[in-house]
Amino acid sequence: MRTLTLELLRHGPAHNQLLSPLTPYLALCENHPAVTLQLPMEHNQLLHRLGALSYRLGEGSRGFQLHDTARLLADILGGIPGLTADMNRQAGGAAAAGDGITHLRLVLSASELALLPFELTLSPPGCPAEGQPLLLQSLSPVCITRETRRVAETQLVWPDETRLLFVVASPAGAEPVPALAHLLALRQRIEPWVGRAGRLGRHLTVLSHASLEDIEAACAASAFTHVHILAHGCEYRDGYDTRFGLMLHRAGDPEGAADIVSGERLASALRTPGRPSQAGAGGSAARLGGPAVVTLASCNSGAVGSIAGVGASIAHALHQAGIPLVIASQFPLSFGGSVRMVEALYDGLLWGEDPRSLLVELRRKLHAQFPDTHDWASLTAYSSLPADFDTQLAQAQIQRAMASIDVALDIADEVVARLPREAPPAAAADTPAELMQALDNALARVRAAKQRLQDTMARHNAQRARILGLLASTEKREAALSHERRLRTPDGGQQAQHEADLWASLDRARALYFSCYALEHTPYWTTQYLSLTTVLRSGGRLGGGAEGPGRDSAALWTSAEVQALHDAASGAAQARVWALGNLIELYLLAPAVPGLAERGAGWAEMAATQARAMVDGTAEGAFERFSTRRQVQRYLDWYAALPGTTLPPQLLEAAAAVLAVLPAQAPAAWNYGTG
Repeated sequence: MRTLTLELLRHGPAHNQLLSPLTPYLALCENHPAVTLQLPMEHNQLLHRLGALSYRLGEGSRGFQLHDTARLLADILGGIPGLTADMNRQAGGAAAAGDGITHLRLVLSASELALLPFELTLSPPGCPAEGQPLLLQSLSPVCITRETRRVAETQLVWPDETRLLFVVASPAGAEPVPALAHLLALRQRIEPWVGRAGRLGRHLTVLSHASLEDIEAACAASAFTHVHILAHGCEYRDGYDTRFGLMLHRAGDPEGAADIVSGERLASALRTPGRPSQAGAGGSAARLGGPAVVTLASCNSGAVGSIAGVGASIAHALHQAGIPLVIASQFPLSFGGSVRMVEALYDGLLWGEDPRSLLVELRRKLHAQFPDTHDWASLTAYSSLPADFDTQLAQAQIQRAMASIDVALDIADEVVARLPREAPPAAAADTPAELMQALDNALARVRAAKQRLQDTMARHNAQRARILGLLASTEKREAALSHERRLRTPDGGQQAQHEADLWASLDRARALYFSCYALEHTPYWTTQYLSLTTVLRSGGRLGGGAEGPGRDSAALWTSAEVQALHDAASGAAQARVWALGNLIELYLLAPAVPGLAERGAGWAEMAATQARAMVDGTAEGAFERFSTRRQVQRYLDWYAALPGTTLPPQLLEAAAAVLAVLPAQAPAAWNYGTG
């Protein structure tokens, strides 16, 4: 995604300045010369336009202002030559980059400029798709985000896990909000990571009849990554100024009058001390916790109000307080539009998708599905994204996909465990249909998450080896699942199918590990490739070209041993531990590698020696211990039991020697590795 930065400045403080054709503004676009702008309207004229766009002056006035204000904004932006030049230049570059989207960062320092609904603008003269709504045209898609200069980009660390807080408020006298529809949408979209019953609370917390004190207490107790707020917005008087706030409940009196909460008060509740900041480290923000994303399904939550006194919109206040991404509405938002907003945004956010792409698609959906509103133009986003945001997104997408795969496979394992291990007699009842349906559903989730991983690889080629390794690991787990299903089905035809699925999964995993080795010549990929080569060979499943040029097992084994010994002696601390794990498995495999068995006995003792070194060099509950033991256990509990498989006795002896050394314990913290 290509990025353009446009900053509009003027002298003086941010507040207490009315729009006037006499006021000069300075427009800075990328490295182009600064341009002086003067806006062709008085402040009252803008307020009249905003009144119509806020559905206050009738449908005829609203329709006129939608078109006229859009044209006026296009003329203003068209007066910035650097923007026109870069929009044309970036159009071709963005398309070549893949997603075709240009991110226009709009940095505003003046409150009166924040009143302008830039999201409504037409494509300026001379730009791609001239005359069409800039944020709806498909020739060169654009995402506009706003930001304040006071939020440091380096604060953002994009979350690769989900702890979502859903805040609902509808005080007495206010129209009920669509809480059930929002909750259902969130529940459906968080389902891929829920897994077993009772685990929903790890990912989703709901505050109904929420007060500001409830929000503060929840944020102090848990470090939420995302916060979604469903509440009415309303005007209130702040001295001589008119502001917009959220209608929340009062603490201890949920049925009483509303507590009108300003953006500044809400920011103080969301950013609580005592927990590491979700926005990353650095400066005072490191002493405060806070979500990375806040979405506000609330009318006018992105509207400024009067600009005479110090203050801004709710969204602006949250962003200025250090929340990296805030999505709100600068006009009234329809109930249907708010539901579509939460569906479209969280359908992608929870998978680690780029929020800028999600906003582009959301606007199009709102425009197509809600023709009687301009919800699509109401959306406003405040963001401050770091320079390595694409890299962070890749990490998040990989982790979210692997977490989903792991949950789905755990569900499948549980279902299989409930099936009888011994095949029942022919006269016995068939396997319960609901169990098989649950198993099919879990496997469908695995396939969907695998496809997401593959799509991630297409977008983030630098992570190709890691993603291929994760796909290979998933194929191994699917093979284990097919093995268990084969043992638990009475039907001979189904047994044969599960056996074929098992070997096919192992063969795909082996091919994926070799692809990893071709990209990164590291001992781990070599060891995993040799492991599955050994299993497939022992089952008579390898063709004649298995030991062809570049795939000679003895040569690969020797190369991997040399690298692992070097890493174990001089690598970084974690690299040394994983090198020991590679050496353990290499010595375990040696008796099955052609040309190595003749080197004599002692492989079991060599493997056990490395296992003792791993125990000495890691803490109790270390994931490296758990992962290595799990891999070695497969040889005894699974690989040796595969139909038609005969593993060398020395290999099984070495596996038993290693398991006698490595403790059987769950890891202190789960890690989505590639084992």
